[in-house]
Amino acid sequence: MFSFGWLARWGHDPREPTRGRRHTAMPRRPARMRLAAAVVLACVGLSAAAFFAGLRIAAVVAVSAGGGELGIARIGRLLAQGAAVDGPLSGVLVAVDPGHGGPDRGACHLPSGLVEKEINLDMALRLERALKASGAQVFLTRRDDTFVSLDERARRANEQGADVFVSLHVNRFPSPECFGAQTFYLPESLEGRRLALLIQEELRQVYPPNYRQALPGNYRVLRGTAMPAALVEIGFVTNATDRDLMQQDDYREAVAAAIARAIIRFVRGESADQPA
Repeated sequence: MFSFGWLARWGHDPREPTRGRRHTAMPRRPARMRLAAAVVLACVGLSAAAFFAGLRIAAVVAVSAGGGELGIARIGRLLAQGAAVDGPLSGVLVAVDPGHGGPDRGACHLPSGLVEKEINLDMALRLERALKASGAQVFLTRRDDTFVSLDERARRANEQGADVFVSLHVNRFPSPECFGAQTFYLPESLEGRRLALLIQEELRQVYPPNYRQALPGNYRVLRGTAMPAALVEIGFVTNATDRDLMQQDDYREAVAAAIARAIIRFVRGESADQPA
């Protein structure tokens, strides 16, 4: 326990008599004591701040107990940030990868003005806002209309030390009947599978007719990342219903919020109710 006795001794001027002091004199003690009181309050304030910061870290430790490397990395970031816990994703670094870019337009439906690289970047920025609102740190593999190779995307995420990686895309298929957002994971990644299942579960809440399940996919960008990773196709550009949805701001916001919710659940150690 801290002792503030030294402050009381320091606040007393030994040149002042303790008794029989003339009331007409201006003592020095009040100024010193006011300063001493300010120091005490500052110390108490710092102690309280440290105490509550410790409680917040303890809460994160409890939540992250089953999180393995992710839990350890998260606690390390919190300590490096001065133990600031401002949301369920505090201490978590999410790498968001807007697919395609530059001359690589991706899947398009030009009559509707839908270009995959533009949708992906817009979705990445929306997801970034949703994740930051939950306290996460976010790294985008690209922030403008530039081409970034698949290997470079994975390298950048690894270099940043991201805890979670999500790559955003738009799907297409020869049959116009295919519809619905869908998530993929690296076949041998158990944590990637858990992440993808959670995202798929949340995406089905956005558009209930969507019957699709998360599936394994041996995609290069997933193979190159060192952290749990998922690839999300937010809809089929070849399907009229999906095209209509993807042109709506509300739908895009709902999809971004769904992915953010899934990442929160992933960090908490949850698993999806419906296995793929």
